Amino acid sequence: MNNIPSSIVLLSLAMIFIITACGVPVTPTSQPETEAPTPPPSPTETAITIPTPTEPLATASATLEYAPLCEPGAASIPTPASCRVPMAEESTTFCTRKIPYNLIFVNEGATYEVLNKGFTCSDAGVKDGRQMVTCTGPMASAFRVKVCDPACAIPTIQAEITQCPLGYAYNNQQGCCSQELLVSDQNCELLTLKTKSCVVDCSLYTKKAACNKNAIACEWNSASKTCQLRR
Repeated sequence: MNNIPSSIVLLSLAMIFIITACGVPVTPTSQPETEAPTPPPSPTETAITIPTPTEPLATASATLEYAPLCEPGAASIPTPASCRVPMAEESTTFCTRKIPYNLIFVNEGATYEVLNKGFTCSDAGVKDGRQMVTCTGPMASAFRVKVCDPACAIPTIQAEITQCPLGYAYNNQQGCCSQELLVSDQNCELLTLKTKSCVVDCSLYTKKAACNKNAIACEWNSASKTCQLRR
């Protein structure tokens, strides 16, 4: 047997190794996976998210509160036991310094009110248990005086709620809502009086200015240019 040179043997082994090495499949190194970007939604596919309220909205308004309704028959109020019909009468008429006065007598403590402009009334003392009142105003002129007994006044009720439903009116005396008018007897007397014409010789005043200074008794006649007694 021939001896094979060692160099050939080494060369053969090297070739076998190369061929074997070339036949082995090589696995490629894996690359990290990347996520493809999501395309933006089209305008027609855009959804609008509406938040859902957790509590219902309060839409009902506050309920109006009204005063209570009056009981049937409460529109009329009986007068107090101490109420009485006042006495009011004219005593006399007179003139003082060309000024007319009316003297009237009323119950002591009674109230009085002049109902016409240009007239005034004032206390003049007490005589025989009666109160004297003097009233004055233009000469020869009618006026009215209302005399009432204060004991007949009906007190009002203070209430927090005075609002009433449609068709009702608040009754201050009863403190409730009523469809009827309040009827109460205040026991008042109404006097119709007239001042007198004080005796004055108005013809003595030949000038309008002088006549006007005595206007309570005299008046200037522009047509005749004379001062005349006021009527």
